[in-house]
Amino acid sequence: MPARNSQYGVMTGDCIVITGGDAAYFELMRGCVASIRDKPEGRSVPLGVLDCGLAPEQRDWLAAQGATLVQPRWDFEFPGRADCSEAFKALTARPWLPDYFPGHGTYIWIDADCWVQQWFAIDLFVRGAQRRAIAVAPEIHRAFRHYRHAWPEFSAVNGAAFREAFGEAIAERLVRYPLVNAGVFAIRAGSPAWSAWAAVLGEALQRSTNMTDQIALNVAIYDRGLEAEALPSTCNWLVHHALPAWDVTRDLFVEPSLPHDPLGILHLTIYTKTVPSFDIEQIGGAADGTTRPMTVRYVPPGEARTRPPTPNAFRH
Repeated sequence: MPARNSQYGVMTGDCIVITGGDAAYFELMRGCVASIRDKPEGRSVPLGVLDCGLAPEQRDWLAAQGATLVQPRWDFEFPGRADCSEAFKALTARPWLPDYFPGHGTYIWIDADCWVQQWFAIDLFVRGAQRRAIAVAPEIHRAFRHYRHAWPEFSAVNGAAFREAFGEAIAERLVRYPLVNAGVFAIRAGSPAWSAWAAVLGEALQRSTNMTDQIALNVAIYDRGLEAEALPSTCNWLVHHALPAWDVTRDLFVEPSLPHDPLGILHLTIYTKTVPSFDIEQIGGAADGTTRPMTVRYVPPGEARTRPPTPNAFRH
């Protein structure tokens, strides 16, 4: 019988959580999957993996976690396809997830470089997908770098991607909107979001492969009328935008700004995938306001988060 979430009263038993990648991403993927399986709500949730070049022993580990592995095809014809790696299929396959993993009511995608700290984020994505065509978390928060001093850098990178795929006019307009991150989302099986995203992505791929899946989703939402439920950034915390703080009393990562709400999903974006530790602000207890070196990657329950400081660590 499907489980009913006690906080929100939504049925979650017909959901599937999907991730994907190649052998080079496996260590991150293992953390992602383990972070799902170590939660009471995630122990029996169906798992899907887009296998874009995993090694046999990696497939075996994922299968032992109960994951269904599928090797994606090339879902689009586009000029730059010959230059794309097999891992690029994990991007172009996203609008076709019900074809790869049929029979589920709601599809939750989570990038392999994400991990689930608290299940409330998954619950909110499920609930959001019931309210609108797609549930997403825009890249906007009062603590994020581009909210303050990094806007020129942020707008230049994303503006270039919009411009390459859709031209100057759309780039000039949409770069000013909160960027919808495609690394975590939820869509119902029968939602119009699948075909809407696929149509715009197929169009964009004829001109660009630069962040095209995410750029196409933003155009579908902001320019083509796809209805999206915008969730808080605590549901998809982009670590390169703002390091989290560590709540000593609750033993978890929280937003660095008051009121220090817990983070549901941490997303190890860009360089944060490889940095061993960061100076993380401590909240509460005798160490309140100080920093200590900690990893922001998934750590199994009971293991220490402290790592030796590194000269290359980003200083908060």
